Amino acid sequence: MREIFEIANVIAKEHNINSSAVIESLAEAIKISIAKKYGEDCVVKTSLDTQNQIFNIYIEKRVVETPKKHNEISLEEARKIDPNVNIGDYVDVEFDPEELGRIAVSTAKNVMSKMFKDLEKRVTYEDYKKKIGKIVTGEIWSVGVYNDCIVDFKNAIGILPKKEQSPGDKYVVGETIKAYVMDVLEEPKGVKLILSRTHPGFVKELFMKEVPEVRDGSVEIKAIAREPSKRTKVAVYSKDSKIDPIGTCVGAKGTRISAIVKELGDEKVDVIRWSANLSIYIKNALAPSKVSYIELYEDEKRAKVYVPDEEFSAAIGKMGVNVKLVAKLTGVNIDIIKESEMDKNIQEEKPKETEKTKEEIIDELMSVESITENLANKLYDSGIRSLEQLKTLSLDDLKNIKGIGEKRAQKIFDVLNQTT
Repeated sequence: MREIFEIANVIAKEHNINSSAVIESLAEAIKISIAKKYGEDCVVKTSLDTQNQIFNIYIEKRVVETPKKHNEISLEEARKIDPNVNIGDYVDVEFDPEELGRIAVSTAKNVMSKMFKDLEKRVTYEDYKKKIGKIVTGEIWSVGVYNDCIVDFKNAIGILPKKEQSPGDKYVVGETIKAYVMDVLEEPKGVKLILSRTHPGFVKELFMKEVPEVRDGSVEIKAIAREPSKRTKVAVYSKDSKIDPIGTCVGAKGTRISAIVKELGDEKVDVIRWSANLSIYIKNALAPSKVSYIELYEDEKRAKVYVPDEEFSAAIGKMGVNVKLVAKLTGVNIDIIKESEMDKNIQEEKPKETEKTKEEIIDELMSVESITENLANKLYDSGIRSLEQLKTLSLDDLKNIKGIGEKRAQKIFDVLNQTT
């Protein structure tokens, strides 16, 4: 039955499914049709040789003196197949599909139709399952009574629930839409995708699409905090000291970040530098608001952050959005306090960085072996205002400062550790 391979190849091409799976479905359909014609007690076997394109169907028959049933065969006929059989033995007799008849053929067609639909659905499900955690593009099919959005993907349907929609998004039937795949369900009617446009993964995937360095791993997204339609903060990092992770993500003249902002409905996106040093990380996350002093309780995952009185509102943000995002991003409960409310004891402990001139700070930094004047200026530009602050930096923090090579960062780190 070489014809079955030709049929299978045509069906596989039409439905975009594996030809081997089609052959197995055809074989199963034929077995069901034979059982329908001859009864459930009929033992049907198939032999499939894909390489040589050989497919045979056999019915197991019992050897008897006088055959009376469909699953019996005479000794004379049986020995034409196997000369060694005797009465009571079983032989596999090759079956001719033409014996099926019109009704059985119709049954086979119906069985095959259902099997192909199930197989097609399974292939679609497995295909979309690989896209969980990725962005897909579909067409808005309808917007429901409760504002749940139905998205058409031709071979699957997507559901964008109201709670997963960004408040600023507008959905128009017939327009294309990008969404993040949270889950894929295989249901009786077909494959259903559960979508989101508020998930932090949606933002991460947009960066993956727009920033090649994020895609290839040379720039890493460490954390994302988002208040949809209001603001998003993205913490980035690169092991390569030659790469500026923030500049890389923003792009020349803001081209990369602007494409992301546009997809998010002009939502404000802050790209900040991640640091293993929690105090520096919090300070970076609050930028451009200036931080005067941080009282950090790492074990309790909380921090009191003191800011100049005039910076207080900006640090909190409209409706507390900024400080809420900083807390999400860093994993630390942040309490913003005005500098004027700082305890006297803390004011005495607070490093008097503002009292030093830039020249004095540069001189202090240059007291460390391997730090030249040029390098001290780069450290100053990166926000370092004292030797004590420099000592709090990890090796990764040093490597991450623009203009410091990996070898020099290692040398400075070793020197600082020897002197502490």
